Amino acid sequence: MDWVHRTRVADGRAVLIRRALHADEACIQRFMQSLSTQSRYQRFFHPLRELTPAMVATILQPDESRGCALLAFASPAHGEVVGLAQYEVVEPRQAEVAVIVGENWRRVGLATRLLSDIGMIAAAAGIADAYADILRDNAAALMLARQLGCVVDTSSRAPYTLRVTRQMTLLLPSRQSVELSLAKS
Repeated sequence: MDWVHRTRVADGRAVLIRRALHADEACIQRFMQSLSTQSRYQRFFHPLRELTPAMVATILQPDESRGCALLAFASPAHGEVVGLAQYEVVEPRQAEVAVIVGENWRRVGLATRLLSDIGMIAAAAGIADAYADILRDNAAALMLARQLGCVVDTSSRAPYTLRVTRQMTLLLPSRQSVELSLAKS
């Protein structure tokens, strides 16, 4: 299933959100290289400069029952990726979810939109529970998780991370919030 739609973020900028394709590998690597060291560290828990081949393969996973990634483009014609959300199935009906957005695309609702979209795809693929591990000092990510209805496990004994969890439901957004086009591949 393809997933494509255009939307606007809070400051009025338009983005195109679509499923990651094999042809997007170079765009994804450019996006990762454009991020600050701190952003890459907060997402991957180490400051990698580019994704490994295994990481790229996970992002480009063609089977929703194993995982999926969505890309947000500021300029689809030029391949400028400004956000990426993905889930990876770790157990039957359970997935790990992650999101990262470009430095100039923060606090405008892009991460929320990407997580909402990836959540719908995950729920449609049969994922019942999703989780993310977030660095304890990543206040923005923890606040976003709480706003999205995630439960933050504060009893975790992990020294640097907290686990946030959410049960998945298949709820379509209102017509005003997104123009959605689903096409069979």
